[in-house]
Amino acid sequence: MESAQMTTATAAIGVDSMLRDQLLDRRQRLESARTHDHAQDDLSRLLGEVDAALSRFESGGFGVCVDCRGTVETERLLNDPMAMVCLSCLTEAQRASLEDDLQLAADIQRGLLPRSGIACDKWHVDFAYHPASIVSGDYVDIIERGDEFYFILGDVSGKGMAASLLMSNLHAVFHSLVPTGMPLDDLMARANHLLCESSLANQYATLVLGKANRVGEVEITNAGHLAPVLIKNGMIGELNHSGLPLGMFCSTEFEVNKVNLDAGDSLVLFTDGVTETVNADGSEYGSCGLFDALGSDHETTGRIRHCLSHIDGFRGTAPRHDDLTILSLAYN
Repeated sequence: MESAQMTTATAAIGVDSMLRDQLLDRRQRLESARTHDHAQDDLSRLLGEVDAALSRFESGGFGVCVDCRGTVETERLLNDPMAMVCLSCLTEAQRASLEDDLQLAADIQRGLLPRSGIACDKWHVDFAYHPASIVSGDYVDIIERGDEFYFILGDVSGKGMAASLLMSNLHAVFHSLVPTGMPLDDLMARANHLLCESSLANQYATLVLGKANRVGEVEITNAGHLAPVLIKNGMIGELNHSGLPLGMFCSTEFEVNKVNLDAGDSLVLFTDGVTETVNADGSEYGSCGLFDALGSDHETTGRIRHCLSHIDGFRGTAPRHDDLTILSLAYN
């Protein structure tokens, strides 16, 4: 218990330090902008708000709700270090504005998803994408390039708006890098470096990146994500090759593995919202549950629908607490 408390305290100190650095960076940028911009009043106001937030750090009042003296939610502070009230103390107008922002973010996020039922030459690609709340930290993508295509599935640390913003960042990074045609390991290393440079210190993503062609050849690299499931010749197994998550260290190398699929073979990728689904008894669905669903006799094109039905049947009346994404790639 003491060890857990120390770990929690250390994490809290790390977040506070990171937020303070964010505020100092904002102050420096505002000071620089004020010397070149004519909108002095707005910049001075913003600078005053940043200074007030830094002052709350010095007095021990940072993260304390000015209305109820409770705690401002960490996720809100990560999105806006100058937030001064907790969710419970927002006015009706502020709540409505926040809900509008979340809905807009959800609409944008849905627009980033690949189209459903993609037929990439001899491949049938399908996916399910179910956020636990309005926005999601899961990332699924298909990027076609000539007679091959790239498939991506990942899970961003954290939840809510902060996670969805990082997911959108990853989407932009990979759509910029894939057209270059660089080798898969270099592509992943470059994406990792860009993520390190553009995200907060406590943000990272587990992610699988692969490339498949029309003759069933697949290259795949894994950045700390759950092992993809390979269904080959009627047998089910895992591709257990994994490296470090994206965003942890700027100079990380990634290993590329290759697998050849024959007609009728498939790859299935998923996020931990699948295996960590919990039923009313507190039992987890686990990889065994997924293997049972994938081992059932059903058409390849209906695999996603069958898995979702199997998961829902296990969960029963228990609520879902995590984003859930499944990606199925069947070679025909």
